[in-house]
Amino acid sequence: MALAAQRVYELIWNEYCDWYIELVKERLYGDDEADKQVCRTVLVKVLKDMLKMLHPFMPFITEEIWSCLPREENQAEFLMKESWPEAVSLGYFEEEKNIEMAMEIIHSIRNIRAEAEAAPSRKLRAIVLASGETIKTVKAGERHIKRLANLTQIDFVEDKHQVSEEVMSAVLSGAEVFVPLDDLLDYQAERLRLTKEETRLKGEVAKISAKLSNEGFTIKAPEQVIQIEREKLAKYEDMLQKITERLEVIQKKI
Repeated sequence: MALAAQRVYELIWNEYCDWYIELVKERLYGDDEADKQVCRTVLVKVLKDMLKMLHPFMPFITEEIWSCLPREENQAEFLMKESWPEAVSLGYFEEEKNIEMAMEIIHSIRNIRAEAEAAPSRKLRAIVLASGETIKTVKAGERHIKRLANLTQIDFVEDKHQVSEEVMSAVLSGAEVFVPLDDLLDYQAERLRLTKEETRLKGEVAKISAKLSNEGFTIKAPEQVIQIEREKLAKYEDMLQKITERLEVIQKKI
């Protein structure tokens, strides 16, 4: 019962809300009335089927939502009288593969953006390393990828040597995605952040070094406590070295 409820939850929030609604927004606000009607029909049809699946778990709420939806002639007035939805394959296997690849790339670029702490509004470029049918699959969903990942362009390469070393990357099924660091980072802001972190780490190193140099501490403190302080010092010194090296790289970019 709990597993069934979890699957319905994932379908509603992940597939329907997070992805399908976002993917069709552009069409819903477009000028093609026929295409807009197709989107509305699919949205309502799928919503009704999801309410049927959710009804055993949330009968009162689903019944209330059902009463607010447009009802066709062959549909029951009450949701509890409706038949259980049947799984039907529409045969759009290639389209399914295309959109799944687009979703995977969008998700990967969003993760890269989050790791780099780049704002969602920041425009990026992406490079896709792939070949053969995979390139065709990615290009089929290119407009969705650009819009939902906020990209200005997507470049396609078939050789990794064509990709700069100064990138962040993600490995997908049959492809790799790269985003240039120049697009991700605000170097002035990054220098400021790293400088603050460098100052903090220098303070920590100085504080622990002074403690370990104090004979009053090293003589009286248990060896276990002294060892903990030594490990903390080694950790902070390692972090400080990495921050300093990163600052040197950033300085060259400004």
